[in-house]
Amino acid sequence: MLTIHDARQAEPVVWKPGDPLPARQAWLDLRDGDEAEVQACEKAAKVKLPAREDITGVSLPGRNRLEERALFLQVPMFKDADGKAQASPVSMVLTPDLLVTQRYADSEAFATAARDWHAQPAQDGPAGAFAELLETLVERTAMSMQKTAADVADLSGRVFDDRRVETRRLRRWLVHVGALEARLARSRGMLLGITRIAVFTCEKQPPWVPEKQRSRIDTVRNDLVALDHFDEQLTGKLQFLLDAIFGLISVNQNSVMKLFTVASVVAVPPVILAGIWGMNFKAMPELAQPWGYAMALGAIAISILIPLGIFKWRGWLSND
Repeated sequence: MLTIHDARQAEPVVWKPGDPLPARQAWLDLRDGDEAEVQACEKAAKVKLPAREDITGVSLPGRNRLEERALFLQVPMFKDADGKAQASPVSMVLTPDLLVTQRYADSEAFATAARDWHAQPAQDGPAGAFAELLETLVERTAMSMQKTAADVADLSGRVFDDRRVETRRLRRWLVHVGALEARLARSRGMLLGITRIAVFTCEKQPPWVPEKQRSRIDTVRNDLVALDHFDEQLTGKLQFLLDAIFGLISVNQNSVMKLFTVASVVAVPPVILAGIWGMNFKAMPELAQPWGYAMALGAIAISILIPLGIFKWRGWLSND
């Protein structure tokens, strides 16, 4: 599908094969384009668009390049920060008169950027559309990272609560930490791809990009640096939470082993006493007495209570 973004139109228009392209379009958004749509974009931009295998297969230095009248920018594995869209390559070709984007999956970021660009009183042509797209991608990535940070803070409050937490709940939190890390990894991938594009554009400074749009792209690059530091902080917090959860699981396991140890020690005296009175000797006077059975039960009970009292006095029976 080929979507035409024209500064004279309030909304984008879907191109139909056979119809002529507008003479002053600013942005052509090609999603899963067929041969006719690709040829129409190449004719309008006067450049050869990269094929999908070229976007995913070229080496790092060749993904972004500047030719005489075209800036080629590519992201081999593009995915919205919210993770709803399928990962697929994205290509951007910026010329003095046109921005051509190639993608192979739906993207909320592209839809938002197009809506915001059409809402501006002066869209500033293809360079303005390009800057708007970069700003939208960075903004959505920042929102996703802020949501992740809020979830990390909430989980941290539950992990470090004063109350004792069951091991099964700690195991669920381990899965939650893994989900947060996966979400952060998607944001990190977006940051990496957009950072390469922003840095390359700022370094090359194509002469057909107005100063206003260069300033916007430079601001995007600075925002990306701040988000990179934010990503490092979130990664460190997630690792700390992971270590803390493993530590709490170990503490719970040690508590269980402590109870087993106490139970085994408490059971030793009554077993010994029961074994003594179970011996088959005639010279055991208390066996012939009417109070002998009660005395044996009392001795067994006392042998249980004395170790328990000592353990409680030492504080060995607490869960702390």
